[in-house]
Amino acid sequence: MFSLIVPFAIYYLFLFVISYVIVEYGQNYLYDEVTPGAGLKVALGALILAVTLTWTRSNFATMFTDHFIWTVLQAIVWFAVFVLVFRFQPWHGGGLALATMLIAAGTCTLVVDSMLTPRSTQRINTSKPANKPVRRPAYGNAAPDPKAAPEPAPAAK
Repeated sequence: MFSLIVPFAIYYLFLFVISYVIVEYGQNYLYDEVTPGAGLKVALGALILAVTLTWTRSNFATMFTDHFIWTVLQAIVWFAVFVLVFRFQPWHGGGLALATMLIAAGTCTLVVDSMLTPRSTQRINTSKPANKPVRRPAYGNAAPDPKAAPEPAPAAK
């Protein structure tokens, strides 16, 4: 159950923010006004898209090879959400949906995979000696060695 709820929550959070920005600025730019109730429409659209991404778990590595049929299914769902829920015209909705799907689906899956992949704990090895300098300084001895014996004073004549 944890492996479904956490990815869904991450997908929903990212898709809500991305969709809200696209709907707000896209409709304001294309149609000079935002449709009424844009926040609720974005919440519903992000919910549908998050369920789709949680179900398919598409990533950049397999999006166009092994799971191409899931990519086509997602493209249809994203087009439907952008046209029917977000109320873009079909040409505008299709272009924005396709571009957003290609960028957001893979990026959100990268985030989910990086957060849910177990990592091994790495310890710092303190038993190694400290690194010695690669070369001597070009300007002469930087500092005298404190362990070295002091040089004898020159003899008086």
